[in-house]
Amino acid sequence: MNKPYIKLDEKYPGIVSLFMFDKGVSKHLSGMAQEIMRRPATLSVGERELIAAFVSKLNNCEFCYRSHSSCAFETLTRPEWVLEVINEEYVEGLPMKLRALLCIAADVQDLDRGHLPISVEGAKEQGATDQEIHDTVLVASFFCMCNRYVDGLGTTFKPGEEVEGGKSLAKYGYLMTIRRFFGEILPKLFRG
Repeated sequence: MNKPYIKLDEKYPGIVSLFMFDKGVSKHLSGMAQEIMRRPATLSVGERELIAAFVSKLNNCEFCYRSHSSCAFETLTRPEWVLEVINEEYVEGLPMKLRALLCIAADVQDLDRGHLPISVEGAKEQGATDQEIHDTVLVASFFCMCNRYVDGLGTTFKPGEEVEGGKSLAKYGYLMTIRRFFGEILPKLFRG
């Protein structure tokens, strides 16, 4: 079967094509993503985006891990962490607490119920708060769902679209604002 598995507007890459297909779901998933990824928290936007990219990479969801890597690169104070964690699978350069939170994210992605309590305890030993542990599990869980949504319907993207999408997330966030609509969507409608 050719991708995508249902009729999607291929002018839009990855999850954006699904949002154009089902605007009701788009409204709720975008709002949820905005709350999870952009609300004030002790985990920075960049750290949450790094967790999203990490989980998406573990799920082999190319569109998501590339777009969220791009967003993390734009929003982290140490953008080299993206290259180390996502491209090189090297975590030794990260602060111990962030390493421990990535262990939790990996256990959530794999649903390793036996190891998850050990990872949570390890994160607490490294100074992670209950809120940071909660937010890590929430980000990991949410992106597992989004990865399956994107790959389960066989969405497509052209080279570079995922990187541009990540830059857009860094600039605008997850909601479709007027500014984002006029800057991104409207030009595509006239080109297509």
